[in-house]
This record gives sequence, C-alpha cells and structure tokens, in this order.
Amino acid sequence: MSESQTDTYLKAGRNSRFFLFRINQGNRAIVLLIALFLQIILLPLDQSFPAISLLLQLSIIYAAIFMVSDSRKHMLTGLSLGVPASLILIVEQPQGYSTLTWLAYFLILFLYLHVIRLILMQIFKAQIITMNTIILAVCAYVLLGFLWALFYIPLAVLHPESFSFAASSMNISLQDNLHYFSFVTLTTTGYGDTLPTSPLSRSLAILEALTGVLYLAVLISRLVGSYSSNRREMKTD
Repeated sequence: MSESQTDTYLKAGRNSRFFLFRINQGNRAIVLLIALFLQIILLPLDQSFPAISLLLQLSIIYAAIFMVSDSRKHMLTGLSLGVPASLILIVEQPQGYSTLTWLAYFLILFLYLHVIRLILMQIFKAQIITMNTIILAVCAYVLLGFLWALFYIPLAVLHPESFSFAASSMNISLQDNLHYFSFVTLTTTGYGDTLPTSPLSRSLAILEALTGVLYLAVLISRLVGSYSSNRREMKTD
C-alpha cells in the first residue's frame, strides 16, 4: 500500500469516530435544501413574526455547516464562520444595521462561498452522476440566490439610490425585497418591479444573471443528461 493510500485510510478512520462524518453528502444536501426552501416559502412571515425569520436564518447557517461536515477541517471552518455570525444575529437583529450586524453578514457570505466551493468540488470530482449529485447541484444553485442577496444588502443600505422598489414593495423589509430581487435576477425572470439603478448594482445584477444562465445551461443540464445516460446504461445491462 502506498504512503498516500495509507494516509487516506488513516484519515477515514479518524473521521469515522465522529457521527457527522458517517452521514453521506446526499442526506446533508437534503437537509440544506429543506432549510433553503423553508426560508423561501415562509418569507411572508418575516414581517409579522421576526423570531421565525431569525430561526430560519439560523437553520440555513447550521444546515450549511452540516453540509460541509465531511472532514474535521471543513467542519471547523464552517463553525468558525457560522457560530459567531449566528450569535451576532441573535443579539443584534432588533437593533438594525450595526457594525456587528455587518460583521455577521460578511461571515455568512464567506460561509456560503465556502459551502458552494466544496459542493462544486464534489460535483466535479464525481465519477458517476447520481441523484445525490443533482441534489448537491440544486443546493448550490439555491444557495447562490441567498449569496447574491448578501452582496446587494450592504449596497442598498449604504447607497439607497442603488435600487428602485415598486410602491407595493414599500411595506416589505429591505432584506426580503433583495432576496426576491436576487432570485428573480438569478433565474432571469425580470419582473421589473425592483430595479438596479446605479452602475454598481447593475453590474452585480448582470453578473448574477450570467451566473444563473451559465449554471443551468452548463452544469445542471450536463448533470441531468449524464444521469439519464447512466440510468439507460444500467437498464440495458
């Protein structure tokens, strides 16, 4: 047995002692996907029940940490970003956009980048495309929508003229409006009720739209095509 193979087996043995490392990535991805969709589905409760909104935010943070808990290094990186961010959100959320709140936003932003990077690495390393691989890709796609909102929120707070909101959106929080705008832009739906009105916000919107189009056209379509081919080959065999 080579030295590299020995190191791999020793690492697997160390990791297997912790129960999170024994849960496959497909199950972790399902947990994260449920948390993400709950946040979207229960968005109307954000204004009336801020505690529920906070709970959903925390569930995404810890589901994202759970998603990358395939090794001690990845888990500790996730915890170092997610735990302080969640504590700040619990303490500071009622007080608006303070310095600590901005710190929490950037910690969450880096956590999402960390998780998306690891998901994409796992997808590109996959030798055989399974349903778990497709679920991982869907997770990364939905997480991209929340990630881009974190780029828009500081811009909208620091430069309110960067976005124009329809009159019907005025009673909705800035965060919810920008989450909505992010997903509408990512999917290139473009309803036009929320508009980027500054050069920087327009540049970000263009980049997000390109990300969404390329992600669906290049990655998701390839994965679904490969998965269908694998299924046909298995039936033939």
